[in-house]
Amino acid sequence: MILVRYFLAFVLVSFSTLIVFAGGERLVVPQLHPGRNDVEFDHDGRQRTAVIFIPRTDQIPPTGWSLVMMLHGGGGSANNVIESSGWAELGEKERFVTIFPNGTPKNEKRRESFLGNPQTWNSGGKQSLAAGEFSATAKEIDDVGFLGELIERVQREIRIDPKRIYVAGHSNGAGMAYRFGFERSDLVAAVGVAAGTFFLNPAPLSSLVSLIQIVGDKDPFTPMAGGDVTIAGRTATMPPALQSPRTWASMLGLHSDPKAMQNDSTLSVLVWGPAKNGVEVRSIVIKGHGHAYPSPTDRFHPAFLFGPTVETLDATETMWRFFREHPKT
Repeated sequence: MILVRYFLAFVLVSFSTLIVFAGGERLVVPQLHPGRNDVEFDHDGRQRTAVIFIPRTDQIPPTGWSLVMMLHGGGGSANNVIESSGWAELGEKERFVTIFPNGTPKNEKRRESFLGNPQTWNSGGKQSLAAGEFSATAKEIDDVGFLGELIERVQREIRIDPKRIYVAGHSNGAGMAYRFGFERSDLVAAVGVAAGTFFLNPAPLSSLVSLIQIVGDKDPFTPMAGGDVTIAGRTATMPPALQSPRTWASMLGLHSDPKAMQNDSTLSVLVWGPAKNGVEVRSIVIKGHGHAYPSPTDRFHPAFLFGPTVETLDATETMWRFFREHPKT
């Protein structure tokens, strides 16, 4: 009986895993199923990993699933941002696919950890507060290529609505979301960023990508006025917090001054557009908030290091509402 069980388990594993031999390398690509999927594949000579959640339902939208890829901050991980952001739960509730990739650790031979071996993204910034000379940027990791391949692999296995692919990120992950939306504007409908900066040289976008930015006015690492920020003996120079959405609006051809939609004791909201084609840039400043991802489930950013936390809004819910209103045009 035990042997029969082992045989059945082996058969199930064999049918749920696709083994591909390419150039002598063995690539293991799990076939996606409802619920959580942990995936791993080789990209550019590195083993890259991610977690993918597929809604548990047989009612697939006629045009395919919407997809949101959420990028963790410097020192974070896929599991960390799954727990702290609420994106997986919202995807299950609202019926869309969520992807949580992992960046690259400082020491790629050891397991990642927030302080000892932080993971980072190659967001295009000149300095990394989390990993310094061993950051993904310093090592010139091809994160744009990795994230693009990850989405394309999902598209090959399940039906994704090509007009509803979105990228979100926090901190260093926000910088990466900016970069991916900029360099893969052909793929992305809208970008959502919390506490992050666009570092690349501006240029007109080849395809329209809407943007929502969320930042706290007490953020020590994305300062409203810009300037030098320091952590663990490393210093980086940051532009003013609202420079990134202004730059993005300009790249979209939205050159008019933004409209002030709200400005009270809780929030300041500026909007560029929407243009006739629907493209829009929205900036939300949370009064009294620091660097933590604005979510009721975030418990990973203590105030002594990241600044104060207020629960004025849920960034995940806010970004998702924006995403729903901004498909690819």
